[in-house]
Amino acid sequence: MEWWREAVFCELYVRSFQDNNGDGVGDLAGITQRLDHLNDGTPRSLGVDALWLTPINPSPMFDFGYDVADYRDVDPLFGSLADLDRLIAEAHRRNIRIILDLVPNHTSHLHPWFQASRRARTDPYRDWYIWRDPRPDGGPPNNWVSSFGGPAWTHDAATGQYYLHTFLAEQPDLNYRNPAVVRAMEDVIRFWLDRGVDGFRVDVIHKMVKDAALRDNPRPAPEEEHPIRHYGGQIHLHDEDQPEVHDIIRSWRRILDSYGERTIFSTAGDWRATTATATMSCRWRSTSASSGAHGMRRRCARKWTRWKRCCRPARSRRMCCRVTTRRATARASMIRCGARRGRGSLRCCCSRCAARRSSTMARRSACGTS
Repeated sequence: MEWWREAVFCELYVRSFQDNNGDGVGDLAGITQRLDHLNDGTPRSLGVDALWLTPINPSPMFDFGYDVADYRDVDPLFGSLADLDRLIAEAHRRNIRIILDLVPNHTSHLHPWFQASRRARTDPYRDWYIWRDPRPDGGPPNNWVSSFGGPAWTHDAATGQYYLHTFLAEQPDLNYRNPAVVRAMEDVIRFWLDRGVDGFRVDVIHKMVKDAALRDNPRPAPEEEHPIRHYGGQIHLHDEDQPEVHDIIRSWRRILDSYGERTIFSTAGDWRATTATATMSCRWRSTSASSGAHGMRRRCARKWTRWKRCCRPARSRRMCCRVTTRRATARASMIRCGARRGRGSLRCCCSRCAARRSSTMARRSACGTS
């Protein structure tokens, strides 16, 4: 059985977990310092099997690290590559695996690739990003909207074209229809695997490939419009979940397989078929624990026992703790892995849950997320 199927994962928000050097910001050395708290091999620790680290790459922090300026280094705010190597070694000594956040959909606007891309239309890096001419009226190339609000296009006065950004204007989208971009990201993956990283959580994996013709997204019927799924008043048919993304994920899977027991997963929230191509796809359920490690371990074990007793497994059985500790308190989340069913709910199939499925809160209670 693959190790991740029964593993307990802990997501650490690096900048707030543990400050080792006294600058007020959490760092990699701080995580290394607290590894025994996470798993020292005894019931007194959290019993974590894998640490999922939020982005640690150099970044101007417009989106708290999800705007990467260098895929092959560590932001000095968090330490150095040597600090990461030390963390990996100490974690492996305790049988803890290290998972990095990979942000492949977009870079920072300060990344050297984008800086070169915006210099001129003829620059070799121009096609590494998605640039298009304005519409005849001077407006954006299509009607796509940013996940953070407003148009998904920003005009560059120097070259007279718009560039695409699914999120902030400081996060331009890479063009995965360019084979050079695909190869560059594969090299990034190999770089970290060579350093001993055990896998990746891939950010917004479903948005990596866009419609080749950049067609407008249609609008939903008023009676069917969903405020989250149809953000910006659109059915996101052409700006995400394109079939070509499967080929990219499969190529990454082959790379990881060549390194042995490595994993890749995504927490893409739309639950369409894209995420099933990765090792696993994930669904969060939130809970709280205020009694430290012992209480959280008991709560996680109790909820996982209930899931195994009354819920039909989809693809695999795995639970994941999402942990941020502060003094004696902790917050955790349960993760349920599997493929999307129906409109996206992973439903418990026992009669107790079925009887209470009429309301969202009742369903959460029935499935153990009180």
